[in-house]
Amino acid sequence: MKPSDEHSAELAIKNPMGFHVRPVQRFAELARLFQSDVEVKLRGRNVSGKSIMSLMTLGARRGDTLLVTARGVDARQCIGVLTFLAGNRFFVEDSLDGGGEPGRHMERLAHMASCFNSKITVSLDERQADAKQPDALRALGLEPTSVPELRIEGDDAEQARAVLGQLCQHCYFVEDAMGKRKDRAS
Repeated sequence: MKPSDEHSAELAIKNPMGFHVRPVQRFAELARLFQSDVEVKLRGRNVSGKSIMSLMTLGARRGDTLLVTARGVDARQCIGVLTFLAGNRFFVEDSLDGGGEPGRHMERLAHMASCFNSKITVSLDERQADAKQPDALRALGLEPTSVPELRIEGDDAEQARAVLGQLCQHCYFVEDAMGKRKDRAS
């Protein structure tokens, strides 16, 4: 493995409740979408970043800093996505923020798309936009309940498709009534 196949980042835990079940689950689910091995270190302990149970044993609290290292062909993309996830409190909204809520899903999609080298186009109702451009996504009228089509072409298309598909499948992790798709209502 070449040195360029390893990337690391320090991720601060900002969530009031710490690195609890929802943040851990989102972190592990996204980490598993990459081919790279993902290791998380806290207080001298190393665990797999792809294992929910292992991550829970770290007992990370608000204010802790995790050292995350990815090793493999898509290590850069993996660290980019996980850094964004942690920087946005693992997409856990403890309360809706009103002003930021309507555009949160577009920002998440655009930023996560920008972690990849591939060309990513979002289609909705026969209209298209560059997934890396939040303003273009806004023009589509994309909402958490939308089911857009993603066209992804490039050298890391497989990982991009998996990560962005997960993001869309989970309604951009927007936690309110808007995040409930009609086709999933029970």
